[in-house]
This record gives sequence, C-alpha cells and structure tokens, in this order.
Amino acid sequence: MTQLFAAEWSRLFSRRISLVTAVLVGTMLLFITFGFTLTGSSPTQAEVAEAEQRAVPLAQLWDQRSEHCSRVQSGLEQAAPGEDLPRDCDYGPRPTADSLLDYGFSFHRQWPSLYYGAAVIFALAGFVLAASFVGVEWSSGGMASLLLWAPRRGSVLAAKLLAALAGVGLLSLVYLTLWTGAFLAISAGNGTVSQMTASEFGSMTLAALRVVFLAMAGTALGFSVASIGRHTSAALGVGITYLLLWEFGSTVAFTVVETVDYAEPYRLSSYARAWLSKGVSPDENRVGAAARSTFHANWETGGLVITVVTAAVAAAAFLAMRRRDAR
Repeated sequence: MTQLFAAEWSRLFSRRISLVTAVLVGTMLLFITFGFTLTGSSPTQAEVAEAEQRAVPLAQLWDQRSEHCSRVQSGLEQAAPGEDLPRDCDYGPRPTADSLLDYGFSFHRQWPSLYYGAAVIFALAGFVLAASFVGVEWSSGGMASLLLWAPRRGSVLAAKLLAALAGVGLLSLVYLTLWTGAFLAISAGNGTVSQMTASEFGSMTLAALRVVFLAMAGTALGFSVASIGRHTSAALGVGITYLLLWEFGSTVAFTVVETVDYAEPYRLSSYARAWLSKGVSPDENRVGAAARSTFHANWETGGLVITVVTAAVAAAAFLAMRRRDAR
C-alpha cells in the first residue's frame, strides 16, 4: 500500500492538469488579493475617535447579553417570554472600534468571508483535479494496465484516493497560509491591523482546518463520481448539473415564487455554510428578499452530513470497482 501511495503521489504531481490547476488557483487568489489592495485605506483620526465612542456602548450591550445568556443557560436566571437565545451564547465577535470603522479592508473584520471564499475555490479545484486524476486512468486504459501489475482493486483505488486527498489538502493548506500572510501584510501596510486575541487566532486556525476539510470533501466527491462513471466528463457532467439544476435552480425557483425555501435542508451548500460559519439560523440564512428560510443547523450537523454524503459516494465507487471488470 505504501508503494502504491508513493507511486500515485508522484503521478498526481507529474500531471500537467495538476500544475495547471495549481497555477490557476494561485492566480485567482493573487487577483483577489490585488483587488483588496485597491480598496484598502487608512482611517482618519476623526473616524477612529468616532468609532471608539460608538464601540463603548455596543461592547457594554454585548457584555450584558452574553452574561444574561450564560446565566440563563446555567439555570441562574429565567429567559423572558419569547426570548430566543443563540446556541452557546454566540453573539459573534465583541464590537470594537476596528469592527465599526468604515474603510476598505480589515483582516480582523473580514477574514471569515475570505476563508469562506477560499473554501469554495479549493473545493471546486479539488473536485476537478481528482475527477481528472482517476477519470483519465479509466478512459485511457491506464487502470487496466495498473491492475495487471497490482491486481488488488480496492488497494489501487484507495491509494489513488488517498494521494488525491493528501495532495489537495496540502495545497489548500499552503495556499491558505500564504494568502493569510499576504492579507496581513496588506492590512499592516494600510494601518488597519488591530490586535487579535488568542481565542480569535484559535478560531482562525479552526476555520482554516474546516476549509481544508471541505476541499478534501470536494476532492473525494469528484474522484468517486469519475471512478463510477469511468471518465472525467462523468464527474464534470454530474457536478455541473447538480450545481445548475439543484443548487442554483431551486434557489431561484423558491425566490421567484416568494415562499419558504423548502429545498434548503436538502442542498449540500446549506450544510457547507453551516460547517464553515459554525452554524446557521433562519435570520442569517436568507437567500433573497422574496425567499424565506426556516433552515437551522450547527457546525456538527453540517460536518456530519458532508461526511456521510462523501463516504456514501466513495463507498459506491469502491463497490463498482469490485463488481465490474477493469477494461
């Protein structure tokens, strides 16, 4: 198994499409970074003073609500009738002057949205890269030739999948680290870097791991669908059809008819959003002015659903590999 993995790892990074995908993702991230350099600006002293004044009462209110929620959940106080308290008393980050300043770019304030965008890019790139990695082996006859040398079907497919997962996971982690460093440099250059607490750095690290997990889930899905269909185009066709007809189509349909988005609990993007943002609630999850949402999920549910779906599709790929010939 170790030799198979080493061989597939070498094959993964020797392919042109792997290099092209890595360059395209890096270029996309570079353009996004460059775009933020154009929007960054240093706040004036008057703006800073006004933000500091506004932050004081908002921070006090945040403290009062957090303390009240904690006391209610610990049984020391009773919640008011109809009072809806957030799970784990999560009222978001404590208001600061930096979070209230209305200037271009602030890493302290905007890093979650940056990481969520990176997750989408990495997941799609992993899907395409993994689908091509195994799809071309089937369509070119390379899989049949490989099985003559190592006639262990499950081990061969597992080695390829592990190589794809490890490769995409490593690239995602490297890119995310470099991207974070670039944005910190931009913030420092514009005078917009504020002190981040240890807990905030911890949250950022956990968010980075969630981004890498989502990228690897996209990789596993692309790999599995391409292996079942024995061609790269099978995975691309299924992926595009799912995104256009279900993810995008159902969202638009329920928005147009101005009703509750009943398809929301059945879309993978809903659980990916819950996984990345540590949970979603109806008030935070509107898809349009005309659509209403009743969907609620925490990050544990989001991660569980993504894992189960990914594992089920991967299991189908291994079952198909075992039951069919390799021609």
